Amino acid sequence: MLDTDMNLRQLRSIATILQQGSFAAAGDRIGLSHSAISVQMQQLENSLGASLFDRGSRPVTLTPEGARIAGIANEILGKLETIKQVANGSEALASIAIGFIPTTVQNLLPRVLEALREEFPALQVRVKSGLSGELAAAVARRELDYALLTTPAVEIPELDITPIASEPFYVIAPANRSSIAADDELLRSMPYIAFNRRTWVGQHIAAKLQQRGIHIRESIEIDSLDAIENLVAKGFGVSIVPRRLHASIDSARIVQIPFGTPVDKRQLALVQQAARPRTSFDIALKKIFTGLPDRV
Repeated sequence: MLDTDMNLRQLRSIATILQQGSFAAAGDRIGLSHSAISVQMQQLENSLGASLFDRGSRPVTLTPEGARIAGIANEILGKLETIKQVANGSEALASIAIGFIPTTVQNLLPRVLEALREEFPALQVRVKSGLSGELAAAVARRELDYALLTTPAVEIPELDITPIASEPFYVIAPANRSSIAADDELLRSMPYIAFNRRTWVGQHIAAKLQQRGIHIRESIEIDSLDAIENLVAKGFGVSIVPRRLHASIDSARIVQIPFGTPVDKRQLALVQQAARPRTSFDIALKKIFTGLPDRV
């Protein structure tokens, strides 16, 4: 009796022959030579004790029995694919809704969508961008299935939180301020461009500044890290920003100094409803997100 792996390869080959109409076309489809397909089909005929092909015709064609077996093989392969989908939790999952904070949309969102498309090609993904507090509330209300956000400062019982990555905070300033080595001195040297204080990150930074007694001259408050970095590069002020995963900063135009000793950090987390039963899809999704720091 042939091993299971060989039987599956044979079933895939005969099903493809039925779909493509010839050994050569089937071989092109699944990446095998004409001779390899021929050997597989001869082995399958020997194991079944039946003739599956009319080799007197050109090209070789399936017999009625062979066509019937090829159809059954195609059904079996479909069932095997369903088994895989059930195992990874995607079989009954037609769509999901995920939230992303704006600072992760440009660099992390495409990586997540690419990984989901590769692993779950039939899955429909709806994306919403919003502030961490808004997204956390949407997950708690079951309006979103998951969200990538800044880890909340206080526990939210309705949410299950999985740490994803840490992003260190840096004081950034125009390149002409590179002679200043202390973060607090650099912050006092120019007007301060603040990240939106309605965000958890903005509130965290403001609290740290207050704790350290650093009094700054605030001039601008916006909610785009890209805009902040551009304004700093053009000499409009200094700021504090997280070093975002997979994002680069123009080191020729901007000087960076770690904020705090040890350096202060923001934590990114994947959140979902705490009360919802866990599935194998949750495990697969968490694996995708926890791989973001290393994903290229």
